[in-house]
Amino acid sequence: MSIPKGYLKFSGIMLLLGGIMGFTGQLIHLGDVPDSVKDIPDFLKSAVNIHVLLAYASTFILMGLPALFLKQSSGLKWWGWLAFPLLFTGLMLEIFHGPVQIIAYPIIFDFVHTSTDLQHVSDLLNNMAVDKYPLQLAIFIPLVPGILLGLLLLGISSLKAKVLPKAPAIFLLVVLAIQIVSFIVPVHIHLLEISFAYIHLVFVWFGGVLAFNKSKSLASHNDEMIQIEK
Repeated sequence: MSIPKGYLKFSGIMLLLGGIMGFTGQLIHLGDVPDSVKDIPDFLKSAVNIHVLLAYASTFILMGLPALFLKQSSGLKWWGWLAFPLLFTGLMLEIFHGPVQIIAYPIIFDFVHTSTDLQHVSDLLNNMAVDKYPLQLAIFIPLVPGILLGLLLLGISSLKAKVLPKAPAIFLLVVLAIQIVSFIVPVHIHLLEISFAYIHLVFVWFGGVLAFNKSKSLASHNDEMIQIEK
């Protein structure tokens, strides 16, 4: 299977841009609610801007993601392909919470005038209402496992496929290990608290490889694989 170089370059640039935007957005991400009523105007401005940035980041990554798998198609095992629907689902669901802060927050917090109002809204936003609307769990439950399991399969399958350089796949697995440690270690370490941002650097690296790597084309790699099989 021959893949146009222009498509690979475009997809790589999308992964690169999406990763940079996502990393930046996660670093400057605020809490889900303001600390006080006087903080609401600044909080809303930041929340809206950051989530617009993150929404486009995930969109660009989704646009570039298929090429990452097609580039490695000759070497991927069947279980390696499972990473794509897992990542696609996780990233798509991650986008869904953005419109709440982009569109709904300015409306909701326009009615908040006292600390009591703020506490009531904060409780609603932080606790959700899964007892009344259990289908909310259909969005929240698959999100993080989909992304983490998808990345795990992508990292291992990329190493085994031996089509792309090993370095970004190894970096991916290191990032996953840091992410797991951040879930387990019950201490406040800033580098661990922002570990979700590191995931976007994985897409930056893979995107750079697709867009600018001067290695042999996929078609040449496939031809060599066919000759070896013969």
